[in-house]
Formats: sequence, structure tokens, C-alpha cells
Amino acid sequence: MSKNEYQVFGLNSIKISIIFGISLIAFAVFVSAVSGSRSLTSYIPAMLGLPILVLGIVAFAVPSKQKFVMHINVVIGLIIFLSGLSVIWSLASGTLLTSSFWANLSRLFLSISGALYLTFCVKSFIFIRKQKRISAAID
Repeated sequence: MSKNEYQVFGLNSIKISIIFGISLIAFAVFVSAVSGSRSLTSYIPAMLGLPILVLGIVAFAVPSKQKFVMHINVVIGLIIFLSGLSVIWSLASGTLLTSSFWANLSRLFLSISGALYLTFCVKSFIFIRKQKRISAAID
């Protein structure tokens, strides 16, 4: 890993994307199994995690496409964050832990994990831009 990459716990944006995609898929499978849900909607985290995982693998395999792919992943991350915000209605009505517990847990997971992913990606983009400015100033 290059020092020209923003890293958290030694992981760059590609590895974070792959881990995030896997965690969304695993979470969806776990919640669906534990809740006994047969609904397709319980797999929404997996449906959103799969493209992040695939695009993370593409960015790893084809470094020349990393910038493009990571920008797409940020848009998907934003969708994940925004889709999870629907949990606010359950929080406001006081039914967060009573009505549709597993659905609300999924929404809460999506909003928190999506916010963390977006934060990491934005910080990574800012870091890269600063590195380019520094390189341009040195040259």
C-alpha cells in the first residue's frame, strides 16, 4: 500500500469497499435467517452490498478504473445511507424496538454503516486531492 493513499487501520478505499460489500451481504443473510423472513426486502442490504463488492474487486483488478469505480461506489454508499434514514420515522413514533424490529435494525445498520463508508470515501478523495496539489507544487 502506498503512502499516497488514505488508509484506516491499514486499509485503503478498495479494501474498505470490499469489506463493506461483504458485510452488507452477510448482514442481510444473517437478518433474513434469524428473523425467518421470506421477504425479498430483507435482502436489500445484500442487493446494495453486491455492487459495492463487485466494483471494489474491479478497482483492485483494474487500477486504471479505480477513480471511476470508487465514485460509483460513493453514489451507492449515499443511497445506502439515505435508504437507512427511514428508521427515523420509527424512532420518532417510538416503535423502533417493537414494531418490525428486524426491518428497523436493518435500516439502522444501513444508515450508520452508510454514513461511515461515505465519511471514509470523502476523506479519501480529499486526501488524494491534497496529495496531487503537493505533488504539483513540488514539480
